[in-house]
Amino acid sequence: MRLSTLFQYQNNLNSFSRGVSAGNEIYNRLASNKSVLTPSDDPAAAAQAVLLQDALAQIGRFDSARQSARAALELEDHTLGSIGNVLTKNLTEKLVQAGNDGVSDADRAALATELEGIRNSLRDLGNARDGQGNPIFAGYKTGQAPFDDNGNYRGGDTALSGQVADNVEMALGHTGRELFMSGSADDLLQQLDKAIEALKQPVNDDADRSALRSTLEEVSGSVRKGIDNLGKLQAEVGTRLQQLDALDQSAATQQLDLTARLEQTVGSDYDTLIGLIGQSKMSEFSLNASMMVFQSMQKMSLFNMTR
Repeated sequence: MRLSTLFQYQNNLNSFSRGVSAGNEIYNRLASNKSVLTPSDDPAAAAQAVLLQDALAQIGRFDSARQSARAALELEDHTLGSIGNVLTKNLTEKLVQAGNDGVSDADRAALATELEGIRNSLRDLGNARDGQGNPIFAGYKTGQAPFDDNGNYRGGDTALSGQVADNVEMALGHTGRELFMSGSADDLLQQLDKAIEALKQPVNDDADRSALRSTLEEVSGSVRKGIDNLGKLQAEVGTRLQQLDALDQSAATQQLDLTARLEQTVGSDYDTLIGLIGQSKMSEFSLNASMMVFQSMQKMSLFNMTR
């Protein structure tokens, strides 16, 4: 009889210990908001969770890449707008004024000085830098300003680019060669130098006047092409910004889907957590029942006789 009582006592104690362990496990899962705490809980789910977490991390990295790309493109767009204002509001007007027959040599010299200021402003805008001090229009040759004092382009031939989504590479700007058509017959800064030099020369006769008019017409034609080219660059920047918007929306949808799948995989979704709450209450009820039985056995006389 004594052995039977001891056996019942030990059996109930073991059951009580298992109940405490099971209850603690459930509470730990509730505290962590997921049912899969270690790979041994569910190896397949743990492996799937790693893949989903890697996919979410990649989305995060591409999100950061798109933010950087957007900042670069918006800065370029702002700079292109400033260049456009100089070309359309200042330069075109001065060239028209310089071509008037009634303008004196002194007036032309003054206009040449103004054009020098405009040309230097354009060169400075072409040498604009971002917040990290890198030239916007230098391409991959970021160690120096893309335009020297004479307006010669010495930057790279390829614009910076970056991966902004899976299998999506995007140019993050344009080169100075693309900006001012450097090296071509319509090289904007070189054409302005040509106009400046022509305006500094005195006009003594019709031949001089005809030569000046021809030079100014050539420069004006290059400026018009420069304005058209600028519009093309701005359109390309706008298209890329729209593409970034579309990629952001797609990534947000994908992130929601992957997050939901991850929650289901590790058991942190709503339904699983509700189930864990139910299990915790059942565990608590079972533990209380085991405790009551254990306390009753402690009061049994046969049990007391074994002490």
